[in-house]
Amino acid sequence: MTITKRMFRISENDLLILMNAYKITDTQTGNSTATFIGKYLKKSFKTGMFEITRTGLLREATWARKNGFIEWGQVVSKWAELAEVPV
Repeated sequence: MTITKRMFRISENDLLILMNAYKITDTQTGNSTATFIGKYLKKSFKTGMFEITRTGLLREATWARKNGFIEWGQVVSKWAELAEVPV
């Protein structure tokens, strides 16, 4: 019996759009959300798609909240809700 993990997938273009949008709000609020999105963007360069498990997203959200990155924690928590079982 194999266990299928719920995965979240986002394209390189969508990450780039998100990062650019958060750059504007980050300068106004002092948050680092665009920096964290950029970290995921770098991982998408080979395939054009970034994939992460739901568990990985929940760990990232927990880390973000513990370290005071509330907005980033909210973003990845929302992504975890959208994670799907791969076909």
